[in-house]
Amino acid sequence: MKNRLPLPFVSLLLAWPLAAQAATITEERVREAVGWIAADERAGRDTGSPELQATAEWLSARFAKAGLNQVKEGSWLHEFTLPGWLVDSSKVAVTLVRTAGKDVQEITLVADKDVRQLTVADAVAGAKEECTVALLDDPVLQRLLTANNARRPVVCELDEQSARWLAAGGSHRVLGNRRQAARPVFLVRAGLLPKAPADNAEVLWSMTWSAPAAEKIEVPQHNVMALLRGTDKADEFVVVSAHYDHIGIGRPVDGDAINNGADDDATGTTAVLLLAEAMAKMPAPRRSVLFVCFAAEERGLLGSAGFCARSPVPLDKVVANLNIEMLGRPEAGKEGKAWITGADLSDFAAIAATALQRGGVEVVEFPMAAQLFAQSDNYSFARRGVVAHSLSAGSLHEDYHRPSDQVEKLDIPHMTKIIRACLELTLELANRDQAPQWNDKGKQRLQKVKDR
Repeated sequence: MKNRLPLPFVSLLLAWPLAAQAATITEERVREAVGWIAADERAGRDTGSPELQATAEWLSARFAKAGLNQVKEGSWLHEFTLPGWLVDSSKVAVTLVRTAGKDVQEITLVADKDVRQLTVADAVAGAKEECTVALLDDPVLQRLLTANNARRPVVCELDEQSARWLAAGGSHRVLGNRRQAARPVFLVRAGLLPKAPADNAEVLWSMTWSAPAAEKIEVPQHNVMALLRGTDKADEFVVVSAHYDHIGIGRPVDGDAINNGADDDATGTTAVLLLAEAMAKMPAPRRSVLFVCFAAEERGLLGSAGFCARSPVPLDKVVANLNIEMLGRPEAGKEGKAWITGADLSDFAAIAATALQRGGVEVVEFPMAAQLFAQSDNYSFARRGVVAHSLSAGSLHEDYHRPSDQVEKLDIPHMTKIIRACLELTLELANRDQAPQWNDKGKQRLQKVKDR
């Protein structure tokens, strides 16, 4: 009989690559990645924004550098579309009239150079209409924009280096499946409008304007994806996902209008990225692992819904979806702990608890875990029969969907520990013989969804 290594020693050898790559998920690398994604320069990563596109390009470059594979040759992107409009700022005509006491000034603006159209409206022209002139971050104006209720033209001064000004140049696309208001919002290059009068006289504004009718179109959007090919079960897939979009620029709070979305969900996106980079340097698992960062989650799970509608891999070959949401803000006393949405619907949570424990992370209950099962991208997969749950390690804190959701408030050591443990879970899902299964309660839940 040939000499054989003792089984405990074999297990130790197999664990070396895992331990080595888990060690590469450092607090420094976590802070660097989440800091880039949630920086002010990303302007809140609104779906359809140039900042979200820049984030997609950054993620693609990181996947490429890690040595991962493209699912679709020549691109790291999965395309889906959202309804929108084609607007042409080069064809607008705007003349403003400013009246301050006896002082009357007429200001004719040059299309695209001085003035650009931001939003779509019912009307295409107006003569000597009263208008509102305000800064874009003015709280009253933000309420008007949110309500889609501009009954008079609106003019906003904006620095020509700002992302919104740049995005509104020339012929550009605006998301939305209907008009946004009765009258449009125009952007004016900062410095062109007179300052407030020294005597504080009341200022009245009016304008004569025209704009070409917007053309209804489908606007391409992108999920970002990378593939790690498996071995003997390579035709089966584990999807590890998070959403990389957030809600963009909104109402200012204490002078800050950028909803950075550090916890929601730059933390999850960071986890997907660092897990992909770590696993790319390890021996291939049995099943293939598809790492996906979804857009448009904040608009109703539209990115993941588009992915599942036109999946680049057969959905009936996807054995599980580990979706990662909000890792960085644990409740007091729950540092280093995680929770699973819809835990009572399948054996996924039990599998996760065992795997995460190997990484030193305990799975705990969360009061809203059942309700939140249908509130993130895992639900797009679950609706199509895939065992899919979200893992979180935080809470719905007071900074949720506010400009104060910033990197400085994240618990980086906690977040790092959770991501390292997710490496154990991903490998467990990719290597185990039996795929996760819905239980009777889960099957009944899915049948109700199908019936509706």
